Amino acid sequence: MSEETTMAQPEGATPDTTSSLDEESRSLINDLGQEAGDVGNLDLLLDVNLKISVELGRTRLKFRDVLNLSAGSVVELSRLTSEPVDILVNGALLATGEVVVVDDHFAVRITKLLNRVERLKRVL
Repeated sequence: MSEETTMAQPEGATPDTTSSLDEESRSLINDLGQEAGDVGNLDLLLDVNLKISVELGRTRLKFRDVLNLSAGSVVELSRLTSEPVDILVNGALLATGEVVVVDDHFAVRITKLLNRVERLKRVL
């Protein structure tokens, strides 16, 4: 094995699990370290669609109050308008952000992101 090939592989990885991975995948595996386990199919996951949701806030209502909701009803949430919203991937917290308007559409500007390893552990 050449010295160049050895340098491209993360610690603890065997040549057969990283040789076919691109640079981004090798970097992710390196960040995860020994917790990565078998990563031979990591490239397959990079094209998987994930459900992303933004949580503005929460509230608790009694069943009778939910039945009384109608068009125009206002439901008060647990957060103030100045507080950041949670950005979730498949139900796991990924980041926080602020709601913005872009070309008459709501959008979210990410203001704080979990670090790379924390994000991967929550999603994988």
